[in-house]
Amino acid sequence: MSEFVLDFFEGKNLATIEKKKHSYLMIDGHDQADIYILKDGIVKTSIILSDGREFNIMYLKGFDVLSLLKDEIKKVTSASFHIRIESDAAVFYRVNRKLFSKFLSENKELRDYMDAYYRKKLSEAIYRQQLMTMNGKNGAVCNVIKLRDDEPSGYYFLDGIFI
Repeated sequence: MSEFVLDFFEGKNLATIEKKKHSYLMIDGHDQADIYILKDGIVKTSIILSDGREFNIMYLKGFDVLSLLKDEIKKVTSASFHIRIESDAAVFYRVNRKLFSKFLSENKELRDYMDAYYRKKLSEAIYRQQLMTMNGKNGAVCNVIKLRDDEPSGYYFLDGIFI
């Protein structure tokens, strides 16, 4: 996240909440009147499949925006996924949706950042879907690992082959 966005939220003296490991910030179907911004920690977003199994969507680390999906007609939005804390603790900014909307309308740089954020997340989602659809089960797992890691992971052998 850009330094501007970090400084912007720090400067607003917004309320923060801290959650401990394996607790939930959001649960599918529960109303959410606020937007949460991950300040520090690691969280997992997931959904529950129709057969009851949990399907992990992604892990988020450090400063990231959560729970921006909303219905413009309603004052609150039902969570469409779970957010569970995976680090020892995670700290979040909690911002009322109306206040966040006011921030966006008053600050062009923040609005431009959020537009870029949405475009990037949409592009990542389309690319992940493409990899999942076209690679079968094993290829899908390998590609998720590849997308998650900036650095290649594996083993180097004596003759220089990386597996």
